[in-house]
Amino acid sequence: MPSVQESVDIAATPSAAFTFVADQPERAATFIPGLNRISNVSPAVAGVGQAWEFEFNWFGLVVTGNSRCTQYEPTKVYEFKTVTGNPSTWTYRFDAAGSGTKLTLAVDYDLPQNQVARFAAAGVLEQMNRNRAREIVANLKALIEP
Repeated sequence: MPSVQESVDIAATPSAAFTFVADQPERAATFIPGLNRISNVSPAVAGVGQAWEFEFNWFGLVVTGNSRCTQYEPTKVYEFKTVTGNPSTWTYRFDAAGSGTKLTLAVDYDLPQNQVARFAAAGVLEQMNRNRAREIVANLKALIEP
């Protein structure tokens, strides 16, 4: 299973960064390029077991499915899995770094073989995913910092 990981230092507390990322799944459409929508979030209160539907444009392939929060440790870790659609696990870690936060995003995902040929090689697709992860953490930095 391929994996990408990117980190960024954010001038905000781990609590503020965690709250921004984890407490409203719908907000992810503002910082994840290609995420068209999140809907039908249930229950309304964030935590392990919270689930939602998503629509994601993965380099021209529209993927729809369901996600479920699998780890929710305020100020430390937020993780969810896409349980239908293209399987993946998204883990956000929030580590205190001076007066700010080191935010790390790790995404483990299945590489859909029908898409590999479209990009000529798995390596090209994996590089595109690394670039997208870099965009996500840069977007979070811009949105969270005061």
